[in-house]
Amino acid sequence: MSRNATPPIATGRSKIDSAAGWTVVFSAALATFAVFGVAYSFGVVLAEIQTEFGLGTGLTSLLFSISTFTFFVLGVFTGRLGDRYGPRRVLLAGAVAFGAGLWATSLANNIWVGIATYGLGVGFGVACAYVPMVSAVGGWFERHRTSALGVAVAGIGLGQLVGAPVVKRLVADYGWRDTYQVMAIVATGLLLVAAVGARRPPNVAPQSDLPSMGRLMHNRRFTRLYLSMLLLSASLFIPIVFIDKYVTDGGGTRGAFLIANIGLASMLGRLGLGALGMVLPLMRLYQISYSVMGLSYLIWLFADDSFTALVVFTFVMGSSYGGFIALSPAVAAQLFGLTGLGSVLGALYTAAGVGGLVGPPIAGLLIDSYGFSVAIVAAMCTALASVPLLVATARTPAVPLETVGSAEQSPTASSAPRTPTAAGRDGSAPPATISGLVTTATAMGPRQVDSVMLLSFGGPDGPDDVMPFLHNVTRGRDVPSERLTDVARQYMRHGGVSPINAQNRELLHALSIELDRRGHEIPCYWGNRNWHPLLGDTVRQMALEDRNHAAVVTTSAFSSYSGCRQYNEDLEQAAAGTPHAPRLSRVRVYGNHPGFVGAAAHRIREALDGARLGSGVHTVFTAHSLPLSMAAACDYEAQLVDAAENVADLAGLEGHVEVAYQSRSGPQHVRWLEPDINDRLVELARQGCRSVLVMPLGFVSDHMEVIVDLDTRARATACRAGLTMVRAPAVGTHPLFVAALADLVEETAGLRDDRPALGDLGPRPDVCAAGCCGIRTRA
Repeated sequence: MSRNATPPIATGRSKIDSAAGWTVVFSAALATFAVFGVAYSFGVVLAEIQTEFGLGTGLTSLLFSISTFTFFVLGVFTGRLGDRYGPRRVLLAGAVAFGAGLWATSLANNIWVGIATYGLGVGFGVACAYVPMVSAVGGWFERHRTSALGVAVAGIGLGQLVGAPVVKRLVADYGWRDTYQVMAIVATGLLLVAAVGARRPPNVAPQSDLPSMGRLMHNRRFTRLYLSMLLLSASLFIPIVFIDKYVTDGGGTRGAFLIANIGLASMLGRLGLGALGMVLPLMRLYQISYSVMGLSYLIWLFADDSFTALVVFTFVMGSSYGGFIALSPAVAAQLFGLTGLGSVLGALYTAAGVGGLVGPPIAGLLIDSYGFSVAIVAAMCTALASVPLLVATARTPAVPLETVGSAEQSPTASSAPRTPTAAGRDGSAPPATISGLVTTATAMGPRQVDSVMLLSFGGPDGPDDVMPFLHNVTRGRDVPSERLTDVARQYMRHGGVSPINAQNRELLHALSIELDRRGHEIPCYWGNRNWHPLLGDTVRQMALEDRNHAAVVTTSAFSSYSGCRQYNEDLEQAAAGTPHAPRLSRVRVYGNHPGFVGAAAHRIREALDGARLGSGVHTVFTAHSLPLSMAAACDYEAQLVDAAENVADLAGLEGHVEVAYQSRSGPQHVRWLEPDINDRLVELARQGCRSVLVMPLGFVSDHMEVIVDLDTRARATACRAGLTMVRAPAVGTHPLFVAALADLVEETAGLRDDRPALGDLGPRPDVCAAGCCGIRTRA
């Protein structure tokens, strides 16, 4: 072991689930407490503003409605601003807008000025305080994410619980104008304090390339869920805005208590139904929340002057409202998948914005013209009308917008380290270098394997890396410049960051933990063919740290020139260029290993169960297409067909199973493997197929090619053809796959004599034959 090793370099991964993250949580809770404590207390100010300006209830409620609409719609954009500039800057901008909006409203000399200042200022402030802060909390946690988000959004209910009585008292003592000036100062101060702890997550997930809002609305499942949320939202803000006026008109004085009760009940509902959603059918609970919210208006309708009945109504309504808020993200994830969930929720939340924009003003007009009873009945009917749409949503054939792994997947990092990487031993993710990390490691097995290397393709870490990376990839190949521009554009849509980097970290980390569980104290490294950490740098570091023999795991499960022979050449070149380089023994190709096949089968079952599709669905497995000259020099096609049949058997698929190809990138005159997945989807639709399951069998993770070629292009093709496409995720970090890789490392170390393989082709050799996977002209 080298004595001059460099100490480990800490990375953002070590900060995940740390105390620093909880600081962000409490900052988010404080921010949401401040803005929603004011926004959801509007009902106790409504009568004062209405009286001063001599207006109707409907027109006055526009202040609340426009601010709500602004908040929900702008939340989509403030979330992106938070990703780019960090939550602190966005929160500071929101604090200024929120305080200025309230202060300007207090000085308004007519309702239209008030609508502009309150609606836009407060709406923008809430959008800056809620979406970016909650998104930041999600990026700081993995194991405790649910709890952390629960604490962060608890500020909403707490703000309503505290804000309404406080604002009511201030209005009674000082009037609504002075109250808004006081609230401007207090809320701005609280937001400035919250900004101190508002920190960018150490790992920022790249944005998914999801369809536009217009294309989303062509998805029947999305459209039905959107309309159901719109109808429910049109009714749910009515008690928040008008319950105090209802009590005041009846001679009562405790309307602020009822608004606070809604806040308290919503907190309990978030916790209660959110917890039940972990053990009971999620969609059923969601439908119950909708139904209970609609039916609760019956209590209000027959409450008359009974304050007790109003307390019961606000508690029941608030509990179901809290459940609706708590369950919505989980329902969206179940219906549309995990990747890009924030974007999907942002699009769905515009429905709440539209509902909040039209619901209270219409209710106010009904109150002015016909009284509260008509308005309550209208609110109830609107809420209940959302239930059949929600039921229809669950019964609509699933078309997940994107699908990645399940609980094994974690937030991805925004940038990869520029040095070789090894996995930690303490449950943390890999630090940037293992130098000095494992000083007592012992060699494995009779072949004295003393290290593991994950060898992968690589990807850019930021916008400045995109074109250099693509030039590395295409060096020596006749790739048209317009193709490079198109690919670069796809990376830029994801911030110039490739998901493959974080996926490799996750896989290396999981493999390290599995080897450690088996008692192998062995360091794990990471090297790439095309980008940092480059393979040559990794091998040089291993040599400096006195590694003698490494088992090399590649992220390619099947044999082809780029997935087999080229990796062998890369290893030979790196070893030849490094004095005292360790021996580099690549594990055998594993596309028919039971662990890989079993993980793929499990992913398919997850996708089928989530989409409520039967085993008779038509299934298309995809892999990277190859020029025919490459395919002719290997049994790539045969391996894929054999693996597809193995996966189908384990998954219990009863429908037709086939292999198609994706990601063609060469000149048009060069013939490549076919059929292309897009052509095949169109053909299947013409043949009368209505649903198809697609799985990227040829890829071990859902990296950029999978996202772009399947989740964007193929899904758009399926949509245009009228075909329901359900996408199963790649194996990723599925425990069966990770265990399979650990088995292969043990094989390479000479610790295992069994060489398990499924199908007709048998286990692949440890050492490739001379001239394997070359390039020749197909006969």
